Amino acid sequence: MRQQKKICLSCRSFSLQDSSSGVCKLVRELAAYPLKATEDTCDQWRDCGQHYFIRTGWIKRQLAKEHGGEVVVGTGIIQ
Repeated sequence: MRQQKKICLSCRSFSLQDSSSGVCKLVRELAAYPLKATEDTCDQWRDCGQHYFIRTGWIKRQLAKEHGGEVVVGTGIIQ
């Protein structure tokens, strides 16, 4: 099994807003969650498991829509 990168995109507390950023919901009491890039890191990272692959699939689909291409199912390659 490959080692997951400890970035916001693969963190349990991260919630995507668009293909390059989202919010960190680590501290739930905040009125407004801090905006983070998908590649940002912190020392309180928690593995989100399968959600990482769901998120990357969503990002690939959003990028395909923006660029007029299609995602080949099974490979995730944008054409």
